[in-house]
Amino acid sequence: MADLTVRIDYHSPARNLALAALNLSFPLWGLVMPVAGIVFLIQSMHWLLYPTQALNTEGRAIAIALACLFFSLGCLTLRWRLGRNSLLVDNNGIQIPILPENMTAASGFIPWSSITKIGIYPAGESDWQKRSLVLFREGKKSPCRMNLNRLKPEQLEQLLLSLDAWGGELEKEDSVGDMQQQMRALTATTQIEMSYTDMWEEELRRRFLSTAFLPIEPGSILRDGTLKIMRQLAMGGLSAVYLAQLDNKDLVVVKEAVIPDDAVESIKKKAQEMFEREAQFLMKLDHPGIVRVLDYFADSGRHYLMLEHINGQDTRQLVKQNGAQKESTVVTWALEIAATLKYLHEQDPPIVHRDLTPDNLVLREDGSIMVIDFGAANEFIGTATGTLVGKQAYIAPEQLRGKAVTQSDLYSLGCTLYYYLTGKEPEALSTSDPRTEKPDTSAELAELVITLTQMETEDRYQSAKQLIPVLKMLAAAQAALR
Repeated sequence: MADLTVRIDYHSPARNLALAALNLSFPLWGLVMPVAGIVFLIQSMHWLLYPTQALNTEGRAIAIALACLFFSLGCLTLRWRLGRNSLLVDNNGIQIPILPENMTAASGFIPWSSITKIGIYPAGESDWQKRSLVLFREGKKSPCRMNLNRLKPEQLEQLLLSLDAWGGELEKEDSVGDMQQQMRALTATTQIEMSYTDMWEEELRRRFLSTAFLPIEPGSILRDGTLKIMRQLAMGGLSAVYLAQLDNKDLVVVKEAVIPDDAVESIKKKAQEMFEREAQFLMKLDHPGIVRVLDYFADSGRHYLMLEHINGQDTRQLVKQNGAQKESTVVTWALEIAATLKYLHEQDPPIVHRDLTPDNLVLREDGSIMVIDFGAANEFIGTATGTLVGKQAYIAPEQLRGKAVTQSDLYSLGCTLYYYLTGKEPEALSTSDPRTEKPDTSAELAELVITLTQMETEDRYQSAKQLIPVLKMLAAAQAALR
């Protein structure tokens, strides 16, 4: 499960002025740096070659050269730091850029564990744009301050929502909740088809709202004392996903599956046997495009898969934040996903993912695509509860009838490519043509999506192996056009 990172632009006139001054003076400090380096090298060589000569002149030249060099490096570093004007918030903490209002408080990354209290000041000010969000930190005399007039209402609401989601256990003054309600009322007057705040709230609902069962509390110890639950990453229905620490050092992801108490005993037993059998099989998989299953275990009547922790962003959020993707990008991703499906489908017996959607495809930091969250736990819950595994808009007709086959994953892949190309959800149980939303989609790529999403399995590509050469030809054709 990939961690979500929220980026919020924070505009500071003072920082922008300093950045403009550095940019205008670049010819001075940008040229001084290489010249100083050359002078330093020449004088140092001369000093080494002629050590018996008077060194006063060379010493002064070297000192001047070093001063110029360090000045230029300082300007370059400051230019880089000032260019980072975004607040970055994730489940580990918040990254603060250099801000004039924090001259006595260091900027940089602030982990949640170091924050003791959050408040909004001054308390009696009615105009929210004249107030500041203040983070008090353990062991720091000066708190970190963010002027709210640097943020748009939807950005402020987004920040407050993320603080509420990831910093839920932190002490917050009543002013924080009051400000969140004020921003919600203010942004509600803006009529936007899908505002960023709506998107973020949807993501919070998907990842953080309570489920139909009682989730594990952070700090709980599982797996004979070797696994400590750190926080929840996602939850829904009768399952949850947690970030955990293994043996007090490595981060892992734990996926929990719960069978309802009212489930038929024979179904419970069958589901448990299937969970164990498939978990053992998944642990043997070794492919760069698949999250590794490290272990499975049971604890207090609940069953768990332990998976490696992946840094990256799921592709649904990527598209929501950045819009429909370029065809060249989509084809590159499709090739990687198809290669992963080929590996899964060629196992003995074949592994059908059953839930191949943008949510379960993560773009890693190195730009590669990884398939996550598949297999035993989903099927385990589905068998025990009689519920369908998979998201409605991406489910093939035969999977809806309870007969998922390898071509079902290809149908889901076609729906996923449609989403990447258009930024819109595909219509459930239908053939998808991206040209209905994006008329300029190339005929070849549109035809590929149409073929993948045919209603009958025999009308689709029959295997990922058959699909890969078609994608390679599309990639080559697009490369030739560039």
